[in-house]
Formats: sequence, structure tokens, C-alpha cells
Amino acid sequence: MEKNKKSFIKGAAILGAAGLIVKIIGAFYRIPLTNILQRGGYDGMVYYATAYPYYSWLLVISSAGFPTAISKLVSERVAVGDKKGATAVFKTAFRLLCIIGVITTALLFLGSGLIAKLADVPAANLSLMALAPSLFFVSIMCAYRGYLQGMQMMTGTALSQITEQVGKLIASYTLAILFVKLYPGRPELWAMGTLIGISISEVLGLIVIWLIYKKSRRQLPSYKLEDMVISKKTFRNVGLSLLTIAVPITLGASIMPITGIADTIFIKRLLQAGYLARGFSNEVVSGMAETGFVSLRSYVTPLINMPAVLTLALSMSLVPAIAPMRAARDRRGIRKVGTTGLKLAMLIGAPCAVGLFLIGAPVMALLYTKVRASTDYWAIKGFIPQILAMAPGKEVSVYTLAGGIMQISAIGVLFLSLVQTLTGVIQGMGKQNVPVMFLLAGGIVKVVSMVVLMKFTKLGILGAAISTVLCYVVAGIGDTAYVIGHADIKLDWIDVFVKPLGSALVMGVFVYLVYNLVYKMGHPTAAVFAALFAGVAVYAACLWIVKAFNKDDLSFMPARRKLAKIFRISLD
Repeated sequence: MEKNKKSFIKGAAILGAAGLIVKIIGAFYRIPLTNILQRGGYDGMVYYATAYPYYSWLLVISSAGFPTAISKLVSERVAVGDKKGATAVFKTAFRLLCIIGVITTALLFLGSGLIAKLADVPAANLSLMALAPSLFFVSIMCAYRGYLQGMQMMTGTALSQITEQVGKLIASYTLAILFVKLYPGRPELWAMGTLIGISISEVLGLIVIWLIYKKSRRQLPSYKLEDMVISKKTFRNVGLSLLTIAVPITLGASIMPITGIADTIFIKRLLQAGYLARGFSNEVVSGMAETGFVSLRSYVTPLINMPAVLTLALSMSLVPAIAPMRAARDRRGIRKVGTTGLKLAMLIGAPCAVGLFLIGAPVMALLYTKVRASTDYWAIKGFIPQILAMAPGKEVSVYTLAGGIMQISAIGVLFLSLVQTLTGVIQGMGKQNVPVMFLLAGGIVKVVSMVVLMKFTKLGILGAAISTVLCYVVAGIGDTAYVIGHADIKLDWIDVFVKPLGSALVMGVFVYLVYNLVYKMGHPTAAVFAALFAGVAVYAACLWIVKAFNKDDLSFMPARRKLAKIFRISLD
């Protein structure tokens, strides 16, 4: 029993570390890629950002629920010595995922033209076709991942995930640069070449996990890939068991990709209709709608998602921490973990939200060539009033447009931090479907509010940003209320909310003052780094002054004794 427990903890640590590495790489992947695909007035990111949500949604079908379902059924059979049953699960899953891979690949490839027209970007069909083969390779890879995870061999999944991400970086960047040189003035081909790199990376990931499987076969039940003969009854029974587990997980994981698809369908159309209604000429409407879409999806969204790397790591640590307490019916322990989860979500989300609100626009100017080229100054200013006052014939700069979207979206960072962190707490409580339902409610609010705000107000692209914030507000408040109610938490509002928010606001004052001081000296780039450094230093000092952490909080952090000494906390 102790050996199994250690094996489980080790496996969870391996997958957690790999997941964190993958998220970090993914968070920075889009920034240089955006600069590569925007050349000479052309923007390949329009086609990339249009195609990717559809791919993400179809990818969820094979990659979200099936590995979990396979690993669960395999581990159950191995635990009772049923090696034949474990092999039957793998064979059944392999065949099912082959079928799913062929279907999803065909849907994306053959339906690429229809999907591209639906998104009002006809040339995006090339990007969709480039992505299609990767769906098949991922499906096969998920069969191996689930099987090896069920055998407590997590290294295969971890290495294949990292190989995928590194392969995507190398292949996508290489092909993007190559296609830009080979096909000047053809941004749809630049995006296509980039996305071919993703298909190549999935092949690499599949090769890696297959090699690990081959190497580990001595420890696995005997199995030959060519021996796929299983009875119809076994296939039906095992297949039904797999689908029973996989379908609910898949439905939950589909919510955010579907909202991304809604963005591609509605945003450009609603923007075009809104600009025409306000008297803008047909000649400029298409370009302005495209700029708004790219500003939201390609400039703002990657930065908004970066704090999620920290909250993801926190969520990973909370699930295994709270699960044993639930099994032991330790309500006091669950209450402590729930309270700590809420506090740490605020401690991460609050400074990120304030920082992005204040200097998000200069940071985008620093990172993105097109944002930087649109203006000669990186001032912190009232972006939103300028966007709302935009009159026919007077187009605002990309810097101003992206800055306004960022200031609205930054508010959502706080609630996104709550969603991700508290999802870990709720899942640890054994209520996996609860965060899904709150996120579904948020997704519905997002789509409805986006249509209403963009169609019946003058907010334009700001309406799309507000709708995303509302999605996270609904899900975040729902998760918070559930944790407080079901973990029987009596909140110390000052400790959980006032200290983090107060410290973040004090930090914001210093960030604003330092940025403007250095900026007025004529050094905008230095101003960004100086403001970031000042923000980190002031926020840490504020946390020290108000004694933001206690003994329970530190139990979930690495180097807890050093942190205890720094923050004057007794661990005795």
C-alpha cells in the first residue's frame, strides 16, 4: 500500500512538472510567432487565430477524457492482477481512438472551406487543412498515454508532452520564417506553414511515447500491436465503460474551445456591422474589424493567460492535498485548504490584474512589433474613452485599441485566478462536475453578452472583452460560493481579500509613478522593466508588512521554512 502511494505521488509530481513546463512554453509561444506572421502590412495571425479554436475543440474529443478513462480502467484491472483485462482496455481504446482520429481529421480537412466561410475568413481553410492530420496523431498518442498512466509509468506522457511543445516551437517558427520568405504577401500561406509545424510536433510526440512503450514492454502485459482481435462483446462492454468516463470530462473541457469558436464566428461580423452603422466606409470596415479581432485574440489574450501558469501550479498542488482529507472526512483540514486556496488565488490574481491594467499596453508595445509600430509613445492614458469616441474617418492606433482591451480584460485576471485555483479545491473534494457547470454558465453569459454588447451598443471590440470578463466573473463567484458553502469556511475577509487587494493597489501606485518617471526621461523600454521591478519589490514588502501568510498557507509552498523565516511565521 505504501509503495502504491509513493508511486502515485511520484507519478502526479512527474505529470505536474511536465504540465507546468508545457504551460510555460505555451504561454510564450504566441508572442514571437505573432511578430513573425505580421509583415509589410499583412497579418497571418488572422488566419491562425481563426483556425486554432476549431482545432482545439476537435482535439478535446480525443485528448481530454480518454487518457483519464483508459488509465482508470487499466489501473483497476492491474490492481487485481487482470493483465488480460488491462490489455483488452488498451486494444479497445486504441481502436476507438483510431476511429475518432479518422473522423475528426476528415471533419476538419473536408469541412475546412465551410468552417472558414462561417468564420468570414475564407482563406483560413488552408490553416484548417494544415492542422487536420495532427488530430489523428494525437488520438493514437492518447491511447498510449492513458495505458502507460494506468500502469503508473508517467514518464511517457511527460516526455511526449514536452517533445510536442518543443517540437512545435522549432517546427512552427522554422516553417513560419520559411513561408514568409517563400511567399511574400501571402499571409494565409504563412499561417498554413506555421500550423503544419503543429502537425509535425504531434508526430514527434507520438514517436517518443511509442518508443517509451516499446522500451517498457518487459514490464507490461504481453501485447502485439498487430494482434487487434478482440470479441465484439468485449469491445462493446469496454468501449461503453470508456465512454461513460470520457464523455462527461470531454463535455467539460469543450466549453472554453467552443467559446473561442463563438469569438471567430461573431466578433468580426459584429464589428463590421457596428462600424457600418456608425457611418464608416466599406473600404475601411474590414481592416478595422480585423485589427480589433487580432488585438483581442493575438495581443491581449496571451498576456492575460500568463498568470494562469502560476494558478495552474497551485491547482495541481491542491488536488492531492485535499483528496486524502476528503477520504478521512477531515472537515477541518478541508476548511484550511479551501481558505488557503482562496487566499493564494487572490495573492496571485490581484497584482497581475493591477499590473496588466496599468502597464499592459506598454508591455504589448515592447513585445509586439505591430503594436510598437503604431505609435511613437507608450503613454499610460485613457484608452477606453478614445476608443468610444472614435469617429468615422478617424481610426485609433493599434496601441490604443489593444490598451483599451487590455484594461478591461485585466479585471478578468482576478476571477480567472479564482476559477483555476478553486477548480483544484473542488476537484479534490470529489465534485469534478461542479466547476464544469459554473464554467458552462459563464460560457453562456459570455456568448449572450458579447452579441448584446457588440450589436446594441457602441462598445465594439470592448464588448467582446467585457463578455470574457463576465464569463470568468460568473464562474469565479460560483466556485467561490461553492467552496465557502461546502467546505464550511468562515472567511476572514481582511486576511483573504483586503490584504491582497490592498497590497496590489499600493503596488499599482508605485508602478504608475515609476513608469511615468522613467518614461518622461525618454526611455519607454527601461520604464517597463523599472515598473515591473518596482511592482514586485513593493508588493513583496506590502505582504511582509501586513503578514499576509500564516502557517497553513506555507504548508502548500516549497521552501516553507525559509518563507516562514522571511515572513516571521512560527511553524511550531
